[in-house]
Amino acid sequence: MAEGHANPESAAAMGQLGLGTAFVLLGQAAFVLCGYLLHFFLSRAVDPVTFGTYGVIMSVLTWTQNALESGVPWSVRKFLPTDPEATDAILRSGLRWQMIVALTLYVLTMILAPWFASRGLRDGSLTFHLRLALTDLLTVALYTFYRGALNGLRLFAAHGMSLAAYALGKLAFSVLWVSLGYSLAGALVGNILGSVVGWLAALWALQRSAAYRSGAGTAAGTRPDRRYRGRTILSFALPTVLLTLAGTFLITVGPIGVKALVADGLQVAHYTAAAFLAQAPMLLLTAFSLTLFPNLSGSIASGHWSLAGTYIYTAMRYLSLVLIPGIALVMGTAPQLITMIYPAEYTASASLLSLLMVSAGLYSTYMVFSSAILAEGRVLLALSIPCALVPVSLLATWLLTGRFGTIGAAFAAVLSTAAAVLASGGYVLRRFSVPMNWKSVARIAIASLGMFALTRLYVPGGALLAPYYLILGALYVALLVALGGITDQEMQQWRDAFQVAKQSLGMEA
Repeated sequence: MAEGHANPESAAAMGQLGLGTAFVLLGQAAFVLCGYLLHFFLSRAVDPVTFGTYGVIMSVLTWTQNALESGVPWSVRKFLPTDPEATDAILRSGLRWQMIVALTLYVLTMILAPWFASRGLRDGSLTFHLRLALTDLLTVALYTFYRGALNGLRLFAAHGMSLAAYALGKLAFSVLWVSLGYSLAGALVGNILGSVVGWLAALWALQRSAAYRSGAGTAAGTRPDRRYRGRTILSFALPTVLLTLAGTFLITVGPIGVKALVADGLQVAHYTAAAFLAQAPMLLLTAFSLTLFPNLSGSIASGHWSLAGTYIYTAMRYLSLVLIPGIALVMGTAPQLITMIYPAEYTASASLLSLLMVSAGLYSTYMVFSSAILAEGRVLLALSIPCALVPVSLLATWLLTGRFGTIGAAFAAVLSTAAAVLASGGYVLRRFSVPMNWKSVARIAIASLGMFALTRLYVPGGALLAPYYLILGALYVALLVALGGITDQEMQQWRDAFQVAKQSLGMEA
């Protein structure tokens, strides 16, 4: 598929996917910005050892929460676009099973917390804080469920709004409780309250949406209600939980391995800082997989395989437009970016940040491919890829961290995520006959290299880095247009999409 030569169906698909991605990107951008502000505050409000501990505990929590974010919510995302008349039945059954899973997981983690703190993290004193953090499982279960419902109904503007509400709530409450003197415990309580804010925002948006009201009214005991009882929901949800736990293990094992194998608490803090800065853009880039999945599920269910290939091509093109220059930008300004967010003693994190940013970009690409496999219904195939890589990642992290310290853990993350991309991408590109437009990739790479070259000449520090990024971004876009990387047809599609955005927001209201 060449740039600028899409048929009308493909053009409409590209516009729809681009519009949805833009909405979710705005929410993810708010999430990333609030995360940066929170780390800016925490790295100065608490000592480096406490900050490093916070990062490790949040890595454990994030990994555990994936069972709630990926399981039942992914089932809801899959079935809502394919059977909108059964909206009530899907949401009713989904919410019930989401809370059953959440309560089960909460009880298990409370029991296992002392063992994991003493044996996994080698610090039994962290049991209380670990249990406090894991209390968020109960509130985040509600938040992720209703956010998944918004995504499945393709209410991408409301989806983005709920993300922003969660991020702002987490930032505000964390700053409040830490400022009151509660340190690590205060930050963890703030995280819980942020989930409550996100849950209430998503629930409010869902209840007032026209898409939800038009699909409501499926009575209990009817055929759609029986069709979406536990078996249907769980048959997709449970393998997806295992898939996500195995997949996120590839990027969350690093901080845990560093905490267990590196004795110097300051180095743990350095890795925590770099890991967050790298994973924050990755969270931004998940917008591509979040908008791809429901659109792809709908096209596959209706037998439109050519449209499915168009969706995947479009998602990969938009991802490359952001990902390649993003990596170049971070690699060119890593020391200055570190010191803009963190105190001066964190400067040693710069080399870690460059490697972990590459790993985050690879993982974002893997998520797009994994979403395509899941949308096809090949859950076991999707599951087999990260499960096969878990022991590889664990061994690589153990060996490389033990020998090279924190830089070894970062290399292990790159190796693991690269393997995931190769395995999943090989299948998806063949199965959906997705053409690779290497000319487009080359144009993006050349424009990104031009931007990177400028960072070799001059990079400001402190607050000036933000406007510097804006200038470099504008130069990147200008170079890309000059090279023909963005066509007039695409510009018109985006203008049309944002005209539709106004109507979409009005419909959701």
